[in-house]
Amino acid sequence: MTVLRYSRPGDFFTNQLMNQLFRETKDSFKNAAERESGFHPATNIIEEENYYLIEMAIPGLSKKEISINVEDGFLKISGEKKEQQTDTKFLRKEFGIKKVERNFKLADAVNKNNISAEVKDGILNVVLPKVEKVEPEVQNIEVK
Repeated sequence: MTVLRYSRPGDFFTNQLMNQLFRETKDSFKNAAERESGFHPATNIIEEENYYLIEMAIPGLSKKEISINVEDGFLKISGEKKEQQTDTKFLRKEFGIKKVERNFKLADAVNKNNISAEVKDGILNVVLPKVEKVEPEVQNIEVK
């Protein structure tokens, strides 16, 4: 099935309503897919003067279980926790993140070659340094 966006020139209210409906439908399909595929960790993105910082809650995952890649202009963070087989009989089991995945579109202002990451206390911190701005050279030309 294909969902197409409805647009009628000059009808602002209908266009806004249809845009909202389209967004909500798209988000509900996306959320359902994420629920099926794994855990969607809470994330903070902070902008500092010289870098961006991504803070991601990944409780129970170690740095060995996390993979961070830059591919096609996206920062891809993923991780997988292998469940260990035990003879324990659980009456209720809520622990157990199996798979974590988040993708972020990288801005042109990010220096993709100097990205660093660290895991501390269940928080993954990814530092995305900004590209240093190069001021264009100004040349004055004398009018004769």
